[in-house]
Amino acid sequence: MKTLLEWAVGLFVLYCFIAGFFDLGETPQQKRVREQEEWQAAEDDRRNIDADAVYYGQQNEHDHRHT
Repeated sequence: MKTLLEWAVGLFVLYCFIAGFFDLGETPQQKRVREQEEWQAAEDDRRNIDADAVYYGQQNEHDHRHT
């Protein structure tokens, strides 16, 4: 009985690995759309970081003039 349980657990783990690896619940079109959305979000984050750097650079420049 223990061997049967070990086999069941092993097969379940293998199934989870394969399902996660191949992303079986997602069509190629859905995957492409999701990846484009993730890329766009990363690009927006990069732009926000750049804008913040410029803003804080200008603020620091103003702070140094007043001291």
